[in-house]
Amino acid sequence: MNIKQARQLLKSLADDTRLRIINLLKQSNLSVLELCKILGSNQSNVSKHLARLRLTGIVTDKRELQFVYYFLTESKDRFHQDLMDCITKSLAGIDTFKKDLLKLETVKNKSK
Repeated sequence: MNIKQARQLLKSLADDTRLRIINLLKQSNLSVLELCKILGSNQSNVSKHLARLRLTGIVTDKRELQFVYYFLTESKDRFHQDLMDCITKSLAGIDTFKKDLLKLETVKNKSK
């Protein structure tokens, strides 16, 4: 990874919604619809944030029938992986993140 790529990666993390998405995807692969329900946001906004995360290699998508599921990318780059580990561990105690994980449980239980 070069300095420009590192800067772009860090910039893509400088947003509350994107950090919340990363926190959720650390726990489970999710569709845009599921993310919208948990985050209380519209599809356009969530998709915009997912696109930014996808462009910087933080998330990847996988199509299953009519749904697209998003998940965190396993990086081969040490800086990227260390940064993601640090973020997901360090920010896990934030109240907003905890509330999102409770909503995640509710959304997952309703889909069963």
